[in-house]
This record gives sequence, C-alpha cells and structure tokens, in this order.
Amino acid sequence: MTTTTTILHGRLERGRFAQHALAALTAWLPAAWRSTGATRPTTAALEAAAVREMAYAYSKTDPGFADDLYAAANRHEAQHAPR
Repeated sequence: MTTTTTILHGRLERGRFAQHALAALTAWLPAAWRSTGATRPTTAALEAAAVREMAYAYSKTDPGFADDLYAAANRHEAQHAPR
C-alpha cells in the first residue's frame, strides 16, 4: 500500500508541476512576444521623448534623478540628431 501511494502521489505532483509550468509559459509568452524590438522607438527624437516621459514620472519622487534623465535625453538627442 505504501508503494502504491508513493507512486500515485509522485504522478500527481508531476501533473501539477506540468499544469503550473504550462500556465506560466502561456502567461509569459505573449509578454515576451510584445517585448521584441518592433515596439522600440526608432529615432533619437523618439528615444529622447521616451526618456523624458520616464523623467517626468520620477520628477515628484526623485527630482535629481529626473534632472539627470532630462539631461541625458537632451544629450542623446543632440548627439544622434540628423545633420
């Protein structure tokens, strides 16, 4: 009886692990698909705008960091702007 119980318990645990693993993969896969390079800004102006948005989000909680982000966005835009 002990052997049978152990074998059944082991199969049940493997089945649960497989269900959890499958659920995790199906939840993770769409997020990974969306995070591909296709959604990234493609020009220096768009990249700088994205950094400025992040800086604005930090402006209330960490103004020093926000100022650094604004400066980095300006520098990046000036460095990579078309001439």
